[in-house]
Amino acid sequence: MTTARADTATGAVARAVLDVPGVACLRPGLRSLLRAAVPGPAGGRTGGRAREPARSAVRVTLAPDGTVTGIRVEIVVRARHRALDVARAVRAEAARAATAPPAAVRVTVTGVV
Repeated sequence: MTTARADTATGAVARAVLDVPGVACLRPGLRSLLRAAVPGPAGGRTGGRAREPARSAVRVTLAPDGTVTGIRVEIVVRARHRALDVARAVRAEAARAATAPPAAVRVTVTGVV
């Protein structure tokens, strides 16, 4: 049950963050990039693997009772936007999407494009 709640919160946060102006993308993890390069059902764009980069860039920590206690988000910011402003907006949206306090959200800008 806790894993399902974490997956639901992770998806909600990822969708909310991608809608924030100035966010170019979520930072894909190395594992996700390697899986995307593998053709067929074990990787690539089949079998639901297309969402994997969001999972590696958004991590949700839950308490035993299922409440969100921590959220880590890694983003790439568009060059025309101030990274600080985008990170603040991402923090607010992530907290709203996961029903968590803003203090529980840590945003890391991993690049600018």
